[in-house]
Amino acid sequence: GDRFCERCGARLGEAAPAGIGCHACGAPVEAIDGDGYCSICGVRARDASDRIELDLVIAAAVSDQGLHHRRNEDAFELAVVPDQGVAVVVCDGISTASSSDVAAGTAAKVAAEVLMDAIGAGSDGRQAMVAAVGAAQEAVGQVPWTTRADRALPSCTLVSALWRSDEVIVAWVGDSRAYWLAREDSRQLTVDDSWAEEEVAEGRLTAEEAARDARLHSITHWVGADAPDRPPRLVTLRPDRPGLLIVCTDGLWNYAPSAAELSALIDELPAGAAPAAVARSLTDTALARGGHDNITVAVVDIDPA
Repeated sequence: GDRFCERCGARLGEAAPAGIGCHACGAPVEAIDGDGYCSICGVRARDASDRIELDLVIAAAVSDQGLHHRRNEDAFELAVVPDQGVAVVVCDGISTASSSDVAAGTAAKVAAEVLMDAIGAGSDGRQAMVAAVGAAQEAVGQVPWTTRADRALPSCTLVSALWRSDEVIVAWVGDSRAYWLAREDSRQLTVDDSWAEEEVAEGRLTAEEAARDARLHSITHWVGADAPDRPPRLVTLRPDRPGLLIVCTDGLWNYAPSAAELSALIDELPAGAAPAAVARSLTDTALARGGHDNITVAVVDIDPA
């Protein structure tokens, strides 16, 4: 009766109200012009190409263009090797950079390939993480770009996770995040490489002061030819209970920044909701709360047993 699938937990689609064509202003279908834009408010009508979904049962990912961007500059790669491990990479192209969508796609693909090789070879996970980010850095440095003076070199953020046996290793560069959500043990695993985070950590500003500053979302580390020469940060998680690993871009966490807020959103779903249902629901929440950025969410269902 609450419009959820009893098998996978996904929220069932609801038909749009009759005669509604524009998701932004509610204008009728007739207001959508031949190029797919609303003639009343100018917002582009959404279609199936605005969202990419991948469901691998124990892991799933959704990447949505959002409501205000002309293209999706996020990218993800997700792979499951049965009985061996799961690898996930999520990247967010930096909007002020040239070819940021290509940078994100390239970084995600190259990093995931390194992690997949590590799963197959059983090599050291932390070394594989550093190698994956290094390979992404090198590949993005080769992305062709325009010489327009007002655009930075191709660049993106990157967060990756590798789950094998009883160990989850997370690496990141920038402000895309990873969270661990489990009963009585939910927390953010990553710490943003950002101006605000560093100012607060050094005691120069309070969190409230940083939140009011125009530099709030300025990142201090990224993947790209002009990136600072420093290694990615790593964290290792050895879960002792079942939980969900959430890997996402700021298109989600801008609307639900804390692990507690994400947990509350997931608690609204049926118990045991599948990763695909969780990823879709979190993405839809970001859209409902404004969808001002591209949104990418990957969810891995982890059971140490």
